[in-house]
Parts: sequence; structure tokens; C-alpha cells
Amino acid sequence: MKKVGGRMNNNKKEKTGLVVCLFPEQYEIFDHRLNKPVCHQKYENGRLTGSMLIQDIDEVSIKGKMIQYFSPNNIGLLLSISLLHVKNSEKIFIDTIKNIDFQENRNKKEALNSVSSIICNYIEEIQIAIVFGYTALETFANLSIPEDYEYKKKNETKGIHELYEKGSIERWLSLKEKIQYILTDIYKTDKTDRQKWWGHFSNLEQLRNDIIHQKTVKNTEFYKDYFKEKIFEICKCPKEVIRFFYSAHEKNNQTNPIWPWIEGENNIFPINTKYDTQRFEVIGNIHDGFNKNKQ
Repeated sequence: MKKVGGRMNNNKKEKTGLVVCLFPEQYEIFDHRLNKPVCHQKYENGRLTGSMLIQDIDEVSIKGKMIQYFSPNNIGLLLSISLLHVKNSEKIFIDTIKNIDFQENRNKKEALNSVSSIICNYIEEIQIAIVFGYTALETFANLSIPEDYEYKKKNETKGIHELYEKGSIERWLSLKEKIQYILTDIYKTDKTDRQKWWGHFSNLEQLRNDIIHQKTVKNTEFYKDYFKEKIFEICKCPKEVIRFFYSAHEKNNQTNPIWPWIEGENNIFPINTKYDTQRFEVIGNIHDGFNKNKQ
């Protein structure tokens, strides 16, 4: 493995990265929450003459000490949080809640105290899973929209067509509309409302809205939806939604740096086939560090 730190020079923001290997088949995934490395390739007369995978590095200063780490993937982190808490909630439900038996408890007050704490723990786990899963999809949708993308929508009330640019799409359109009409156009997929996960996604959106837009603090009825066993499939659907678009994305042989690692899929790497040495600068190596004079 070639261990050289490099800084990419372009008209945008400079990035620092590490050459982690030369070819995609050499790369081993060690954390699904990180950004994928980008595979930079050079072709001459139609023949591959050079290849390297560069993984972006971020750094943060804490009390004067610089800490470097591979750049996390925003969507991957959100999905990871959601799936962790789905797992936690499912364990509480199966191992504890389903086995509660009030008949075995003589002291009903103590039983209520204990069960109430368990239920609150369960609700917390479910709500974290819902909010972060939904946010993962929202992030995925917004990041998928190209800067120059436009969406035309008919306003039935006014009888006119409205044109939405990327910023207005992100701000004014619902996630359901983004997934159903905009992402299917961007990724050239089949209709989403025909997919098995569509009903789960619709339920997820309603559950998330119930949490975020509560009209009265006295209303606790919506918590009862958390005790239906389909809740776990609902909470896991963000991964299935992303997997759906990933499959079409892969079939079209497209790549996108925003994509998180998808377990169980043949993960493809973002590929840059127009390697230009002028856009890269070697500034050090992983053992000796970077040359600070070049940064």
C-alpha cells in the first residue's frame, strides 16, 4: 500500500487525503460510517496507466493538539445512529416488554415504577431511531440534487406551473415528494409507490412528524404505535430506500461521492477518470506527517 499524503488542488476548497491503495479490489472496508475513497485513474490511448484510491482526511484542533481522521459520511453516520437504536429498542421489546406480567407482582406501585421506566427507555430508543432514520433520508435526498437541477410542479390552486431550483426544493418540498418525483428522475428508477418499502416510509414520515410537530404535550396516544411489531420494519426502511436508489445507481454505472457504504451490496467507488497531476501535491507520508510549510 502506498502511504503518501496528498492535497488536491482545484478551484474549490483544497482537500487533504491519504493514498490508501492503488486499486479498488485492494481496499478493505473497516468502518461503514466513513466516506468512500475516490479512485483516480489515468488513461492513455484507452489503456489504464495509473490508479490510486485517495481517502479524504479531516482534522480538528483540541487544546492546541491537532487530531486527524478519515472524513465521516454524513448519511452513513445518521443511518448508523438510527440502526443502533432500532437494535436497542427491539431488544428491550423482545427481552423485556413482551415478558412483563403484572400478575406476578404483589406490589403494584413498584411494578408500575419499574415498567414505566422500561417503557420510557423503549420510547427514547424508538424516537431516536425514527428521527435519525428520517434525517438520513432527508440528507440523502438533498445531497443527491445537482446544483443546476430544476423541478416543475403544477399548482392546482393557482392553476400555474411553479419552477423550483435546488435551494427551493430542499426548503419547500416534502421529503415524500423529493423521493417520489425528484430522486426517481435524478436516478432514473421505477416508481417508488410500487416498492415494498413505500408504505413503511409513509408511516415513518408520519411518526417523525408526530414527534417534531406535537400540538399538545398532553397527547401521548401516538406512543402506542411504537408497540406494534411492524415498528421495527418501519424504522429500518431508510436503509431500504437508499438501497433501492443505490441499485439503480449501480446499474447505470454511475458514481457519487455522497453515497454511504451499503452492507450486502457490491459497493462501487467514485471514480475520477481524468487524473491531472497538476491538481495534486504530495505533502508528506503517514509515518512522518505532513510538511506544514506546504499547507
